[in-house]
Amino acid sequence: MDGGGGAEQRLAWQERGTVCAARGLFRLPVALLVPVVVMGLVALAVPARALDDIANLKGMGVVAAGQVKRMDCPASGRFNCNSWPSNFLKFEYESICFATDPGVCGAYCKGILATDKNKSVYFFESVPGGDLAQRRARGYECPPGF
Repeated sequence: MDGGGGAEQRLAWQERGTVCAARGLFRLPVALLVPVVVMGLVALAVPARALDDIANLKGMGVVAAGQVKRMDCPASGRFNCNSWPSNFLKFEYESICFATDPGVCGAYCKGILATDKNKSVYFFESVPGGDLAQRRARGYECPPGF
């Protein structure tokens, strides 16, 4: 009797069995893999909006809060639309204007405009579920008549 030979053979077989089982995962139909891949990509895109940034407001000075509306350059020719800020926003009931990255706030949204100790400006957009998403912003003077 060799005592250890059988154990070595069983170990080798178990390792091969594990490899075969792992290969079996790649034999799944593509129709089953597509939802898994799509969910993974969505999970990568969501984290920025999934976290509540309200804690980041601590120590900041609130400039304005409330309903915000998008201000597109009017076609009247009164303003130079080539220099009009991208994603230009204004608090609806105050003369406070700012710009953020494209895609923040649709035609209307709610949020908080705040500055930190370094005078950097941030817009905390209210997102579905009641969370706040922090975005960099740039302050602007509101154009006359807006």
